Amino acid sequence: MTKQIHAYCFAFMLASPCLAQESTMKPHSALQYAENPPMEVITRMPPPLPKATEKFDIRPGYKLITTMNEFRDAIRQSNQKIRLKPGIYRAKTMDAPLDLPFREGIPGVGRNRKKGYQEHIFAVNGSNNFFDLRGVVFETPVSVVSKLTGKVHAADSWHINGARNTFIGGYFRNVIDMPYPTYNPTGNEFEVTGDHNRFFDCTFVIQGSIPYGYTDFYGKGAGSYGRLDKHCFMSIDHANDTQLIRCKVYQQSFGHCVHFHNVDGALIKDCFFTGAIRPTNDIFKEVKGRAVDNDFHMLYRKKQPIPRDRMIPLTEDGIRSYDNVRNIKVINTTVERMRGAIQLLCTGDVELENVTVLEPGDFSFDVSAVKGSKIVMKNCRSDVAYNPVFNLTRGEIPKKATYELTLLSPPEGSEPTDRTSLGIICGQQCTFILKEDLKRPLPEKVNYLICGGRQELTSSTIENRTKAKLILEKNVTNCKITSIGPVEDRGENNRVIQIRR
Repeated sequence: MTKQIHAYCFAFMLASPCLAQESTMKPHSALQYAENPPMEVITRMPPPLPKATEKFDIRPGYKLITTMNEFRDAIRQSNQKIRLKPGIYRAKTMDAPLDLPFREGIPGVGRNRKKGYQEHIFAVNGSNNFFDLRGVVFETPVSVVSKLTGKVHAADSWHINGARNTFIGGYFRNVIDMPYPTYNPTGNEFEVTGDHNRFFDCTFVIQGSIPYGYTDFYGKGAGSYGRLDKHCFMSIDHANDTQLIRCKVYQQSFGHCVHFHNVDGALIKDCFFTGAIRPTNDIFKEVKGRAVDNDFHMLYRKKQPIPRDRMIPLTEDGIRSYDNVRNIKVINTTVERMRGAIQLLCTGDVELENVTVLEPGDFSFDVSAVKGSKIVMKNCRSDVAYNPVFNLTRGEIPKKATYELTLLSPPEGSEPTDRTSLGIICGQQCTFILKEDLKRPLPEKVNYLICGGRQELTSSTIENRTKAKLILEKNVTNCKITSIGPVEDRGENNRVIQIRR
């Protein structure tokens, strides 16, 4: 699969469970059966924990608090400016459960969902607060999380029920202090249900899903084949104008990074979301687990042998929408090693600017919206590593959308798989602009883009400034194509202009 493992990657090694005084998050056996050899996982180590210091600044107007109990009290109040003393705060207890009233969905398409019974470690029920958490580490151990309910959509580590709260500079991480697979993770580390909440300069380390290591081979929701406990980073549900600014997420569990449900407005800016991928060949080294139990067959969709020579994601999607979602902006952000890096199938405007995708586990971009919405991908980038770049197949046919993308080289030492390509596009009256910034040429066998096919491409423009081959399927009609790379036109009434670099 790969000639060499990237310099910044590691295999999950056996170690004792993390302790609060440790200065780094160490990979350990609690993410897999101890009987198995360490997984070969391509991921990034989270940054070290901030060093505790007695010298720290308190901004004017902020009140200093120094204990977990004081913090729990503060998040229930409103209209405050709180400075929590730097240090490591490990949760040992839970906030009281809540039974919230119905909340109506956004008018239009989508469902109304009861935001009812909640269990949580932290319930942020106050509003209009500023929490200065610079130098603060919050740890949520799975031994505490496992005491919460297993009811679907009821338990999350943090519920942000208040509005207009700002969190600055915190380091939030899961602690695996029980052997795999005895613990029960929450559905999300954070669920945001209030409007106008903001996170600045925060770091999140997310671990603890069961099973781990197989992508969706054994299901990904109802009808799963065996126990399934996802653990996502953040659900934004019936909450508008959430902002993530200069945040870093290290997603090392099966679940989405950020997912939206019935949302009008969100901003993700200057962020870095990184996940984990695994060569399928590594699964065959296992001696215990789902793969062994099923004779190295995957069961989801249909029973079939686990494919060799593939690279699979150990997370779900990086940025994902469900239901009625609109007015989403993602700016100056990198999404790395997630299943579908950007999957925004929206009912309103979507803007992506300077968004980079690296080593997606399934595809880089699937962005669409209903008729009348504005879709703009400006100055975006993706490498061409193991899986397709575009996958415009799952939502509405894009209309009058603009997709500007620069192709990047895959990591040094990596090898393409049988899924590697530029993917598939469709649309009506859309504009596609392809560029390249390659350190080395892409192999010809992967350097192609399918246009049309599953859905039509009509009255659109493709400006291909790369050497990639364009394949125009039969349902590509009345399009204008200018291309450096070759064009295979199987459609009708298309104007193809070959250009030189």
